[in-house]
Amino acid sequence: MSVLPSHFAQMIGLIRAEDLAEEWGYASANSAFRNFCAKLGLRHVPGRPGWFDPKHVRQRLDAAQGMEILTPSRGPNGAATLVAQRRARNATF
Repeated sequence: MSVLPSHFAQMIGLIRAEDLAEEWGYASANSAFRNFCAKLGLRHVPGRPGWFDPKHVRQRLDAAQGMEILTPSRGPNGAATLVAQRRARNATF
């Protein structure tokens, strides 16, 4: 199995576990970080251990905070726009 260079993962928008752990205040992607991810239901990208999809991370964090968008702006595919999602997150604080 060949390993893709890290810049490829950045191009498609994946987050390294080490970077995510640091952002959340952990010293590294240690067992405490992995336990926290398990409690959130956060899973790494299939076939890419140690990498996370930022959209999945945001969804799991929103679910953990009980976030619900009641009257979002909708995009052409019927999904809430990124702006509406950001506004809903900011309104909860």
